[in-house]
Amino acid sequence: MSHGPRVAVIGGGAFGVRHVAAYQALGIRVDALVDPDAATRHRVAARHDVPRTFATVAELLDAGAPDAASVCVPGSAHRSVAVDLIAAGVPVLVEKPLAATVADAAAIVAAAEAYGVLCQPGHILRYSPAHRALHDAVRAGRLGQVLAVSSRRDRPRTLTRLFPGEHPALLTAVHDIDLALWYAQSPVVQVRAAARTRPGSATPVLVWAELRHANGVVSSVRNSYLLPEDTPNHTADLVEVYGTDGIGHVDLAHPALLVQAERTEAPDWLLSPADGGGALAAEIRHFLRRLDGSEPTPVVPLADGLHVVQIAAAVADSAAADGAPRRVPPSPSLTGASADDPT
Repeated sequence: MSHGPRVAVIGGGAFGVRHVAAYQALGIRVDALVDPDAATRHRVAARHDVPRTFATVAELLDAGAPDAASVCVPGSAHRSVAVDLIAAGVPVLVEKPLAATVADAAAIVAAAEAYGVLCQPGHILRYSPAHRALHDAVRAGRLGQVLAVSSRRDRPRTLTRLFPGEHPALLTAVHDIDLALWYAQSPVVQVRAAARTRPGSATPVLVWAELRHANGVVSSVRNSYLLPEDTPNHTADLVEVYGTDGIGHVDLAHPALLVQAERTEAPDWLLSPADGGGALAAEIRHFLRRLDGSEPTPVVPLADGLHVVQIAAAVADSAAADGAPRRVPPSPSLTGASADDPT
């Protein structure tokens, strides 16, 4: 391992473990792991050779603030964790969404601005080579003037059990909302949405939204939790960009590895593979370069992280109101200008 920054990962769940692996794949040793469950933090620390573990962020800071931290706790805890770290001067990479509510996301942004501390929203698809290549084609004008963006993201029914209180708009659809912002290169000003449930589900299992951008582009976002329980993620994702001179798309419906045996498996080789590579490593590499000053331009501006939460909340609100249109506050960020290479 290198003598790089002392990094802490907050949250020992599945994606926290992916962050630990990604840092280590980049030669950065994770110095501390924070998780309230003792068995989880000790198991993860032992498996990944993390020297220090803590039950809370307060305990971590009392022992000495790290140089940087990844926030991988549930969205409802993002505000308290991120704000405490930022107030202690710790730069943070906050997993998507920036927060579970607009108020919480705005509080994180306000803290980062007040303390002058880096806060990077973790929108991983902006670091995916395929999604980025499509963005580069859009920016280069190869598709002409962008007219519309369409995305589909289907997930297994297990998500309604694993995340029983989380609306799909703020759980999985944030990926597609962020891609719509990125490809349309314009903030969203209005949304209309519909949602449907199924027996046994307290939250929607299908969300369909139309986003209208300030520059006239229209985006369609569809997310469902209707696939069979054992269906792997990342095998039905599609995003399309329609322009006056052509159409581009990224289709993940054909996984690089598919094992169909007792249980169908399709490992995620593109975004966050278990070995620590992929788009997650590119995202963390960019975060580290922003820390040392070698990369001054954000790939995901903090204002975009807030705007995504504003849009997702408006989608959930519109769907609850049977498709009534909802206005979205203007974003101060010019999304299309933040496209420097993160690798």
